[in-house]
Amino acid sequence: MLKYNFDSKLISTAKLLRELSIPISQLDFWKTQWRKKGNDCWNMGMIIIGNKALWDPIVFLNWVFENKCKNKPKDLMEQEDNKKLVAFIVRNTSTNKN
Repeated sequence: MLKYNFDSKLISTAKLLRELSIPISQLDFWKTQWRKKGNDCWNMGMIIIGNKALWDPIVFLNWVFENKCKNKPKDLMEQEDNKKLVAFIVRNTSTNKN
């Protein structure tokens, strides 16, 4: 069973970038592209509280899988299998470090 090893359900942008080893410029580029398509960053897992952007890392990882993976499945059967896999991972993950 897979476990996400995040300390909390919401993390700062700095921690998200550090954990996933992506530069801030990449995240900003993705957010800009996403908003230009008429979408909201909420769907990426970003939540604004006061003047801070916090992230739900599980939502963000699912968003990356759905929108940024280069080796996407080619036919409907593969797509359906991947959706089932994502659903399985989401159901069977936790934010605890055990």
